[in-house]
Amino acid sequence: MEKSRGHGSVYGSFILDRRGTLLGFDDELETLTGWPAVTIVGRNGSQRRRAVDGGTTPTLFDGEIALPDDSRHINLVLNCRDGRKLETESRVTRLAGPGEQMLVTILRVISLSAVKPAPEHAARDPLTDLLEQDAFDDQLTRDFETASFTAHPLALILANVDQLSSINNLLGNEAGDEVLHRLAGILRVRADDESRLFRLDDDNFAVLLPGSGRGEARQIAATFRSTAERYDFFSDAASEPRIRPTLSLGAASFPADAENETDLIARAKEALAEARAMGGNRVWCYVRRPRVPLQVPVFFDGDETLLVGYTRDVSPSGAFVQTSEPMSIGMRCALAFPLPGQKGKVHVIGRIVRTVPTDTSPDSREVRIPGMGVEFERFSGFSDRQAIDTYLHAREATTLRPEDGTFSVRGS
Repeated sequence: MEKSRGHGSVYGSFILDRRGTLLGFDDELETLTGWPAVTIVGRNGSQRRRAVDGGTTPTLFDGEIALPDDSRHINLVLNCRDGRKLETESRVTRLAGPGEQMLVTILRVISLSAVKPAPEHAARDPLTDLLEQDAFDDQLTRDFETASFTAHPLALILANVDQLSSINNLLGNEAGDEVLHRLAGILRVRADDESRLFRLDDDNFAVLLPGSGRGEARQIAATFRSTAERYDFFSDAASEPRIRPTLSLGAASFPADAENETDLIARAKEALAEARAMGGNRVWCYVRRPRVPLQVPVFFDGDETLLVGYTRDVSPSGAFVQTSEPMSIGMRCALAFPLPGQKGKVHVIGRIVRTVPTDTSPDSREVRIPGMGVEFERFSGFSDRQAIDTYLHAREATTLRPEDGTFSVRGS
């Protein structure tokens, strides 16, 4: 069945170099294919590469995509995460610059193969039908081992019902149980993978997000919160006191916020406690360390270098990149940049979480630096994350001198 969207709209896009290495991947394509961008950005997405490495590399598309002189239309078959195939009409456009990169835009989905059946799960909480604490502990261990081995991110969301004790006192425990049951349904609908959704105890829930960083965890948690806030839990009890249950949620991620399982849980709990301390019904992400000034060039991490822009600042979890043409929010990019005093470049997969356009208003009194905020979601290896930590620790050690308290070091 052919599918199409309104005039001017597309199904998503990705960036790759002439050898097929994926350099960028946007939110729309994640939704279309089911692939978390961090699992495939920085890897070769072609079917030929999958044959070379014995099938261990995820393949986004069948065949090869040739670099055009300008722009052309092609028929492209995309491979979804669940095994389905999408036949599409797509446009390939050569990107300007010295490197040989191209933008592939999905214009139309022509056909879709059948969906494979979902796996069965066991050991569920009888009230909510969600997996329990033991399953959470086991899954966290497995996901953390995978994240550590592959250098992929792993996010954890902890959620708590703000008014459950008041509901139990005013309406009874049965009403409280009904709230938990319905909240589980909300979480189940909004979570991509039910096998990583858990009821830990009482009114506490957990969501594991393999392949996701803090930015994506924040967005998913915000969806949980807003859906619960709008939901009418007691529509059938017009005579009862009007209590509107809400959710407080805290999020933390590896490797940006934690280096082991224990720290990841502790920091998600810290974020949850902060959300509750601020009045509840909100999302809070763990904050590890402020950014420090740094100006170095940032490149697409492909076979041919292509300058993206220059950093303004950097932290263990991200950087702000100054560029006159920011990419769209949600785009994942394979990036590389040097650090002063260290050999080689740091290689990361980053997600664009905010953009600052060029201010063309003649009446503007504010100097605004155009660019984009990039959240690091995957490091190519442990040494890359360690390089950032080493650099920042060195900066912190030399920021202030006891004798005058004013000494600082420039990053460039």
